[in-house]
Amino acid sequence: MKDKPVILIVDDQPPNIELLAKHLEPRGYVIVRAANGEEALREISGNQIDLVLLDVIMPGMSGFDVLAKLRADKKTQRIPVIMITAHEENESRVKALESGCDDFISKPFDRHELFARVKSLLRIKFLNDEVGEAHEFAESVINTVREPLISLDQDLRVVTVNRSFYEFFKVKPEETVGQLIYDLGNKQWDIPKLRDLLETILPEKTTFDNYEVEHNFAGIGRRVMLLNARQIKRGQGKERTILLAIEDITERKRLEDLLAESEERYRRIFETASDGIVLLEKSEGNITHANPAVEKMLGYSEKECVGKKMPYIGISLDMNDFPAIMRALDARGILNYEDVPIKTKSGQHLAADIYMVDRATLAQCNIRDVTKRKKLEEQLLQAQKMEAVGLLAGGIAHDFNNILSAIVGYGYILQAKMSSDDPLRENVDQILESADKAAEVTHSLLAFSRKQILNPRPVDINAMMTRFEKLLSRLIGEDIELSMHFAGKEMISMADAGQIEQVLLNLATNARDAMPRGGHLTLDTQLVELDDDFIRDHGYGEPGRFAVISVSDTGSGMEKETMAKIFEPFFTTKEVGKGTGLGLAMAYGIIKQHNGYITVYSEPEKGTTFRVYLPAVKAAEEVAVATAVEPLPSRGDETILIAEDDGVLRRLFSTILQEYGYTVILAEDGEEAIRMFADNKDKIQLVMLDMIMPKKSGKEAYDGIKQIRPDMKIIVSSGYTADRVNRDSVYKEGFDFLMKPVSPKDLLRKIREVLDK
Repeated sequence: MKDKPVILIVDDQPPNIELLAKHLEPRGYVIVRAANGEEALREISGNQIDLVLLDVIMPGMSGFDVLAKLRADKKTQRIPVIMITAHEENESRVKALESGCDDFISKPFDRHELFARVKSLLRIKFLNDEVGEAHEFAESVINTVREPLISLDQDLRVVTVNRSFYEFFKVKPEETVGQLIYDLGNKQWDIPKLRDLLETILPEKTTFDNYEVEHNFAGIGRRVMLLNARQIKRGQGKERTILLAIEDITERKRLEDLLAESEERYRRIFETASDGIVLLEKSEGNITHANPAVEKMLGYSEKECVGKKMPYIGISLDMNDFPAIMRALDARGILNYEDVPIKTKSGQHLAADIYMVDRATLAQCNIRDVTKRKKLEEQLLQAQKMEAVGLLAGGIAHDFNNILSAIVGYGYILQAKMSSDDPLRENVDQILESADKAAEVTHSLLAFSRKQILNPRPVDINAMMTRFEKLLSRLIGEDIELSMHFAGKEMISMADAGQIEQVLLNLATNARDAMPRGGHLTLDTQLVELDDDFIRDHGYGEPGRFAVISVSDTGSGMEKETMAKIFEPFFTTKEVGKGTGLGLAMAYGIIKQHNGYITVYSEPEKGTTFRVYLPAVKAAEEVAVATAVEPLPSRGDETILIAEDDGVLRRLFSTILQEYGYTVILAEDGEEAIRMFADNKDKIQLVMLDMIMPKKSGKEAYDGIKQIRPDMKIIVSSGYTADRVNRDSVYKEGFDFLMKPVSPKDLLRKIREVLDK
């Protein structure tokens, strides 16, 4: 019993309340007072009341009304109530008992009777509370068990079932309790294995554990169940009770099957992956498994790998503090190691990217061979470097050509005004000769930058090599033996023969310098078909037929580091003053401009071989190059508009043309060219435009003039052909092109040629 039971006294007469309190408080009871029914209900809802002394007759809400509300509410229906009546109120007493009161006392009170009735009811109340709480606790425990539970009597009839059983198997209480277990849910529990367990095993044993049953249940479909049973005897000679616990393991079985399937799939991936894969134990980093790709890549079998650390199989990773690596892996989920050097069992050197991921109990390392990718990246970097320097070289050549045009032009004018015996004529000749040499330098720069204008024609490679042989013999000297071998088949390529000869000349010169004490120089040709294997091995190329020219020497050769830089501009192994380093870079530019390829192979003291690949075409009649000297151009009287932003060239062109009878209109930029042409469109017979000009470029000026007069003849001049528009678009749109630097004769000849079309 509680230390301080709480009693609510409800009476509309305060003296009656105080009289009862006077008797009860000394006995250790806590008294709560209420003067009417409404106040009583409020006190009961706000306090934990253990017993109510309730007067029958009260104004407003009577004692019977209060009692009815208490018994109607589940929260208060178990509170004991003693009704207070008068002696003569027998009818009220009967009504009170019928309404659900637990006892009553009469006025005036007998003190001992009051104590006895209160004490008795409180004792019963507290005992009922304890039993009820125990029942509620047991019921709540059973009903909160996640697995379905069912108890059976010795005849295998259902005695009790928990809430999970009803919810899971979709059955109702009336279909369950009292039924044979085999008849539950329209006989859905008629399971042969369960019948065997309950009727055969349990009579001999008291338990069975973890029996797996798969069955098609009517309400829930096919499920896999795990059954556990306990046989409980309630006493000597008493009936037995069987407690059956049921666990649905369908999902677990599905996950187990998926896990097995996943493990099998992972095993197949592990064994067939193109990447090498090693699994490491997490404590020390020793290898536990290695897939077949590891042996293919590194040469070590799985047996040789197991128990070893990764450096043992040639992988240069620092594994000394492996626990720290595992902590980093745990924090990040994946660790990447790029360009890790690897030495295979056979001694070959590779580069690999390694990805380490967490596999719960093991760490997985994927090893990807990136040696070929590294080679391609190096080739791309080389190409980018060449492109960058090429842009610089092209820009320098363009500006330099403008300067040379002025030097050559005024030099020719000066030369033309001198008599043949003028003592200063020799100086002018030297100026013009030096200008020609400077022009050759700019042509080399343009060839390197792949902006040199080409004159591609069908070239018989073997015939070209035959013509080149005499020049080559004089170049290399007598102490070097020359051999030339030509393919038996005719090899035709669309090429600029002069440019290709320049490439071969550079290669032969380098070969001669590599054999200062003599040696052997071999040139041969062959027709090859480039296939996917070549492209894969070299990292570049297009499938097709190529004419190949090989230049091999027996000279000093090169190391790999030198070969990697051989085509870089200004790179040379020669002494200062014996080479610019532009020769091979120029050769590279010329061959690339022909949509071809140039490769090199060399070893120290074993000589060098260069191979030039030129796209081959079907046999065609070779176009002969006219060698006759062209006569001087005739004079003219037409009006020519010249747009040139370089003031020196503008004045030079004007002087040359005026001396030959032409009328010249000058413009400083493209915008002025359009404006002046619009003002004189009926007078002008020819327009000459520089490609690069301020405000409007030569191409924009060309478009503006063509809008005014579509039939106007226009010459475009430039230091190189790729200014603003590529050469292909120039030819497509019908430009007449004049390459700088330009001599007065070439200028007059080109103008006359266009005007006379």
